[in-house]
Amino acid sequence: MRNPCIWCCLVLLTLVVCDSCLHEERRHLMDIYDTFQWLDGWVPYWSSRDCCRWERVTCSSITGRVTALDLSPDYSRWYGLLNCSMFLPFRELQNLSLRNAGITGCMPGAGFEVWSNLRQLEILDLSENELNDSSIMPLVGLASLRSLFLGGNVIKNDFIVQRLSKMKLDILDLSWNGIFGNISRAVCNMTSLRELHLNGNFFFGVLPSCIRNLTFLRVLDLSNNLLTARFPTILFANMTSLEQLSLSHNQLEGLLLLNSFSNHLQLKYLRLSSNSASFQVQTENPEANISSQLQVLELSNCNLNANSGVVPSFLSHQHGLYLIDVSNNNLSGHFPTWLLENNIYLSYLSVKHNSFVGPLILPSKVNKNLSWLDASYNRLSGDLPVDINITFPNLSYLNLSKNFFQGIFPSAISHLENLATLDLSYNNISGDITASLPITMSMNHLVLNDNNISGEIPTSICTNMNLGVVDFSNNKFTGSIPNCIDSNYLLFILNLRGNHLTGSIPTSLSSFLSLQFLDLSKNHLSGPVPALPNLTYLHLSENELNGTFPLVWSFSTNLKTMDLRYNQFSGAIPSCIDETFPELRILLLNGNMFEGMVPNQVCHL
Repeated sequence: MRNPCIWCCLVLLTLVVCDSCLHEERRHLMDIYDTFQWLDGWVPYWSSRDCCRWERVTCSSITGRVTALDLSPDYSRWYGLLNCSMFLPFRELQNLSLRNAGITGCMPGAGFEVWSNLRQLEILDLSENELNDSSIMPLVGLASLRSLFLGGNVIKNDFIVQRLSKMKLDILDLSWNGIFGNISRAVCNMTSLRELHLNGNFFFGVLPSCIRNLTFLRVLDLSNNLLTARFPTILFANMTSLEQLSLSHNQLEGLLLLNSFSNHLQLKYLRLSSNSASFQVQTENPEANISSQLQVLELSNCNLNANSGVVPSFLSHQHGLYLIDVSNNNLSGHFPTWLLENNIYLSYLSVKHNSFVGPLILPSKVNKNLSWLDASYNRLSGDLPVDINITFPNLSYLNLSKNFFQGIFPSAISHLENLATLDLSYNNISGDITASLPITMSMNHLVLNDNNISGEIPTSICTNMNLGVVDFSNNKFTGSIPNCIDSNYLLFILNLRGNHLTGSIPTSLSSFLSLQFLDLSKNHLSGPVPALPNLTYLHLSENELNGTFPLVWSFSTNLKTMDLRYNQFSGAIPSCIDETFPELRILLLNGNMFEGMVPNQVCHL
């Protein structure tokens, strides 16, 4: 019979081990904390006795040892050499994330090679740091690794792919490094790969034909490179395990019949757009039979159904999409409202640069997920929807520019509380917008140029301190520029060109530290020009402004464009103009009252 005392002791000992971390590992975690604690947004306060309960720390339920560490800061970056030896005490570490920590390399004698002693380390995230080719080479010796994330570093040599191909990885991410060269055929030896991310580099040449042997791939992202892929091709025919395929923004050529993906039953993400005009995607002849329910579909700039211009009919059977991009084609017909009706989770819809006609008809049901709608550069007409805030209450980006919309500015837009970008330029919208202009604090881009909007510039723009771009040019605004505009301290583009504004240029503009582009030309402004110390581009032509030539203490030495044509400026052109404005590229002074000799220094600009 078992001794009950011994049995109780064993149970208590198990509870102690399972419910708290080891004292040794807690001490080493505090050493790491001392190294990184000053980073804004990094680990929360580590203070409790049991480090297994600390945020970003995971322990084994059996041994109590640390198995996972997430040391990725949310804001600041550390910037320095990493002492990899500080992680060696965590013998059961399986998952380590140092994403976005600002690591520039490793300390001598304490590089990544020492992690070969962490024999259970399987997942390593070093993405978004400052690691170069030589600093990551020792990672090849980490035999236990299965997932390696190196995206967003400064790796440049294509030889790195060949070196890393010796590892038995399931996931390899080398995205957004700027690697230059060909994709090595050695990558085809990584037959256990489930995910391969090579997007955002400078890979060029033809895709290795052997890539079709990676039949276990679930994710293949080669987008944003300089690769050439010629269709039709058998490269992807046997890769039926693919869930995500992205070839966008490469040199795709030839004719792709989308029906060739009919056997890819797991496909969720499909991104196909080309930097070449010789790429065409056909979905209707033969009709594409995509059995899987897609979540992301990008078929932009691909001469989609060039002969008919129809929206792909297979989309009528898709109901789980949350991103659709069919921009830069020549699709025709009415605005495809049915895409929004069918996909209630749709958050991103871009149909820009097509030939859709007629009114913008909204779906009958509310879509709380849609945040991005771009229907610019079409032939849509009629009034803007008056209930867009009800149908799409969470829009953050709305671009309906370059259409034929008319009528008054709908007040519904002012109730889109999350709207950050609004572009209604190049339409025929009219009326006074004083009462209907969006004043939400989320707005940072407000573009209404080239319409027939009248009335005074609403002072409501002064209540939004996040505005970065305001373009009201080529309308019929009257009155003066609001003095309160200086409250928009983040404003870097202000374009009020081609209106009927009067009065003087507010001296409050002098306080702008971020304003780089100012265009007040073709108005009826008068008086002197206030100091504008940080400008790069200045356009003041065709007003009634006066005073002498702007001097160095009034304007930035970074000024590249100065257009003062057809005003009432007088006096001499200063001989120090080459020293005052060393970056000046465009100087337009005709139609004023300048006098005296043109200084030779003008020729030095």
